[in-house]
Amino acid sequence: MNELELANILSRNIKKYRGNIMTQEALAEKAELSVQLINAIEGGRKWVSKSSLARIASALGVEVYQLFVPQDKTPIVIEDTPENERIRMQMTDEIVEEIRHGVNKALDRIKKESR
Repeated sequence: MNELELANILSRNIKKYRGNIMTQEALAEKAELSVQLINAIEGGRKWVSKSSLARIASALGVEVYQLFVPQDKTPIVIEDTPENERIRMQMTDEIVEEIRHGVNKALDRIKKESR
């Protein structure tokens, strides 16, 4: 997954979680960010800082990692057993770590380019 794909997933997911209920203006206000920044992030024209990402996720009522989960993936329903829960938690930890690594790598690249 490259930086452009991450930005596209982020953009689609912010729009998805905003839905028809929350405007960009309402999200910006709730996240204490500018409407221009929300618009630029959703439009894929600007990358988001860690603090802004956390504010957006909080304002949308989701975990940060959920903003990076591709929506074109078919969900799998798994029976709730202790063993399946342990596997689910392990997989979630691995996915979150992979996303964290990708996001940090993209942020480092952006930071280098802006210097």
